[in-house]
Amino acid sequence: MLERLRQHAPPGSAAACFAGTELAEVILTTDPWRAAVLAREVLRHEDTDRAWAVLGLGLTLLGHYGSAKRAFLKALSHSPQCSSYLHNLGHLLDAGLGRPREGLPWLAKAHLARPGDEEIAASYAHALVRLGRADEARRVLDSAMGTGSDGAAELIERFVAEGNPSDADPT
Repeated sequence: MLERLRQHAPPGSAAACFAGTELAEVILTTDPWRAAVLAREVLRHEDTDRAWAVLGLGLTLLGHYGSAKRAFLKALSHSPQCSSYLHNLGHLLDAGLGRPREGLPWLAKAHLARPGDEEIAASYAHALVRLGRADEARRVLDSAMGTGSDGAAELIERFVAEGNPSDADPT
């Protein structure tokens, strides 16, 4: 249906942009290249946070981390409090680009917005561990997953085993 709407709606119309964004989200994990192309097509007509975010996710899946970072920053310029965009940017900086110090403020803000979200908490804890702050990471995970959670302990152990990047903070 989305493909048909996209084909029949006038190029650049609200309907075509809606269909392009929706279709890009639907195919993102199976065809990130096409999703990114669709998002770029939408962005030629509408400058929206969703289109920038879908583009960022597609580029991330394709391994184009620098371009993905710029796309997430554009999404955040439209919706600066969106915890998903904050999380995606922070995790990209930490895990994708190996810059946990740069990703940490974004992850902290996402965690503050959604403290019970285990995925955000895990990403935040990952950056904290990589900066040598394992005790703080454990508190973050305990808060999100429940104090004394075996899952929290296992994640911390896995993150510690991965080691710290070159910009690790010993404090």
